[in-house]
Amino acid sequence: MRLLLDENISWRVAAYLRPHFAEVLHVRDVDLDNSPDTSIWRYAQQHGFHILTKDEDFIRLLFAHGFPPKIVVVTNAQLPAKMLADFMLARLPQLQEFLGDSTAAGMLVLRLP
Repeated sequence: MRLLLDENISWRVAAYLRPHFAEVLHVRDVDLDNSPDTSIWRYAQQHGFHILTKDEDFIRLLFAHGFPPKIVVVTNAQLPAKMLADFMLARLPQLQEFLGDSTAAGMLVLRLP
């Protein structure tokens, strides 16, 4: 499973997630920081990544184009990178199941309390 972090997710989160995924990149790692969401979507689709974001615009792209890529949307997530990473890692089995081979859904919404 390959995960691309949108620019609204701290690049620091990638380091915490890398041991648990085949590959984790931040948009800045592939020169897509400050790029339109459609460019990020296209890159993820062409390179086999799923997207982790706080941006609801990706939901519209998912509805318009289907998946892949699959989208993980984290809401209510204005917190330090380590805390966000801990939140994500606490849901690792759920993430792995969603991002695996299942074609039942293209979006997973995780809400912090």
